[in-house]
Amino acid sequence: MIKSLRNQLVLALCVLASIVGVVQGVSSYQLSKAGMSALLDLRLEQVAVRMRSGFADSLPAIPARGSQPEGDIFIMIWKGDQATPYRSTEPSLALPREAPPGFVTTAVGGEEWRIYTLRDPSMVIQVAQRSAVRRELAQERAFNTLWPMIVLVPLVWIAVLLVVRRSLRKLNRLGAQVQEIDVSHFQHLSTSGVPIEIRPFIDSINLMFDRLAQSIESERKFISDAAHELRTPLTALQLQADNLQPLIVADNRERFRELRSGIARSGGLIAQLLRLARADAVLQADALTRVDVAAVVVNAVAEVLPIAMKRDIDIGADEMDHAFVCAVEADVGIAVRNLVGNAVRYTQDGGKVDLSVQVREDMVWIEVTDTGPGIAEELLPRVFDRFFRANTQIEGSGLGLSIVKAITNKYGGAASLRNRHDGPSGIVASIGFPSASSAS
Repeated sequence: MIKSLRNQLVLALCVLASIVGVVQGVSSYQLSKAGMSALLDLRLEQVAVRMRSGFADSLPAIPARGSQPEGDIFIMIWKGDQATPYRSTEPSLALPREAPPGFVTTAVGGEEWRIYTLRDPSMVIQVAQRSAVRRELAQERAFNTLWPMIVLVPLVWIAVLLVVRRSLRKLNRLGAQVQEIDVSHFQHLSTSGVPIEIRPFIDSINLMFDRLAQSIESERKFISDAAHELRTPLTALQLQADNLQPLIVADNRERFRELRSGIARSGGLIAQLLRLARADAVLQADALTRVDVAAVVVNAVAEVLPIAMKRDIDIGADEMDHAFVCAVEADVGIAVRNLVGNAVRYTQDGGKVDLSVQVREDMVWIEVTDTGPGIAEELLPRVFDRFFRANTQIEGSGLGLSIVKAITNKYGGAASLRNRHDGPSGIVASIGFPSASSAS
């Protein structure tokens, strides 16, 4: 989770906001306690000043013991050299008469007291309050200052999450664009609305796309040129072999057939390389037409029908939806023929091959199901690799499925291969193209 840039930013900002909140809360708590303590001291001083201004005589001469609440302030007034207080709110409290002027914190009767002493030539006025009461009042008021921080810090966390998510939304869109790019669809990433800090990165990616597109185009051109150059000498070899056939003696006819078979395989491989180069070529929008998928499937079946009948393979259609795709008809035909050809090639004599055309979620899906031996599960991820052959016992170039994959990618479609799990062994090959309505 921490490897995510968004999570790192959210975590860092939330930790920073939490630290600031804790520091602010602690400082507010301490300042509030100090302010409350100063306020209580001011109250003691004001009471002492009032006593000096003539209010001392209003105190009872003989108060009842224990008549004051513990949280109240206590007053004691001394006059002259009298050994007992002149006035007192609690006679059982023996405040230290010799306390220095001003504030002092000392223990009286086993408790800690805060005492303010005001000395006049004629009297000594002492106002005291329990330190425990003062601490309780200060802590209660100070704790109230923490509530805003306790509420605000989670709100800041939520705000940080929303702000970071909104700030990185553009990056998420760019990531989605990058995921949609393949060898058939190279397009520059837009820098519109991208933060300045991200633009150099986007420019680098676009430059990399340009270099990659040039490299792939050079590879395509090389494959296409090489295939074209090889077709001429192979065609000449085929003609020479045809001319030599009547002159081959009986002892060499088997070797001659192997020679012709090798020439035919080489020609087939070159034809597949040319198809692969065309499949990898950049799609030209003006070449697109409205293709009847059912008609393409029927034509593909018609091409392999003689071979299927010769091997007693039952080939037919289960479900044929009326569907159209926006594509080059030759590309769709090559993809379907490769799938049907593979199914017939790998199905044993007397087997069955079923085709279907279905429209699902704005996609036209063509499925070819056979009763062949299937493919080992660990080899399925590699079936679309170029020159990969899952079964080396059956002749092939290993390019047929690669061509199918390249064609479907070029049109924004998909291709998949899976083993059957409905009873008989075999393969279900599926290709999908965006329907004509969604493609438009």
